[in-house]
Amino acid sequence: MARFVKDGAFGYKAVPGGQSDPECTHVILTLKEYDKLLQEKARAEQEARSTKYSAEREIEEAKRAARYTAQKAAEEARQTVAGIESALAAERAESAHQRALNVNLLRIAKERANADRKLKPKKEHTGYVVVFSEEIDHQYKDGNRHVKRVLLWKTVIQSPYVVDFPEAQVRKQILEELLQEDEDGHRLIGRLGINGIYNKGYGSMIEDSRWCADPDKYNLMIKPKFKANFRDGYWEVICLHTKPLDVVPTDMRVCAK
Repeated sequence: MARFVKDGAFGYKAVPGGQSDPECTHVILTLKEYDKLLQEKARAEQEARSTKYSAEREIEEAKRAARYTAQKAAEEARQTVAGIESALAAERAESAHQRALNVNLLRIAKERANADRKLKPKKEHTGYVVVFSEEIDHQYKDGNRHVKRVLLWKTVIQSPYVVDFPEAQVRKQILEELLQEDEDGHRLIGRLGINGIYNKGYGSMIEDSRWCADPDKYNLMIKPKFKANFRDGYWEVICLHTKPLDVVPTDMRVCAK
């Protein structure tokens, strides 16, 4: 049994108050008690080492699991991106192929139309010719909704596209070709003396000073309309414009059959 003592001049002396005695300076253990204390200390240290090892192993396993999850997610993401890129590449290739087919189809259609209408040279000719141009009495509403009349010019331009082409496709194609600028910045309608196009009615145009501050100075076209001419077999564009055409170039006139 442990003894609680104080260190005196003549050795250790037991204190009456035991462990709580203020004069207690030492504890004397039996060998058995000391061995037991050492064993408990060793067991506690071993448990601490085991706990630390287990914690470190769990942390490492958690890190490995996190790395595996991250790598798996990254690989899945890479495969997904690769799949999307592959699909986009295939779509681009297919779109390019379809565009090439469409361009080739339009080229062939234009050459056939030019040959049919005796337009030369058939491979280079734009395929656009003026059918007629006349002055008309045009009715419109001003900003106060009052009905007014104005003299405008109506011009019909025949395209190289047969009426078998769908309206949505041919409308877009014709407008692009009429308005597309060449390397010198000139438009096809510019060869006829038309300076610009306004995509609303005449009444809106003369009120829209932001679009053209001096509309009387130019020959301006109002939003064109389309017509399928089944007699001749071609799509035509009906244009209203503010001034007469310039002298129509010879190559843009209808050839007698």
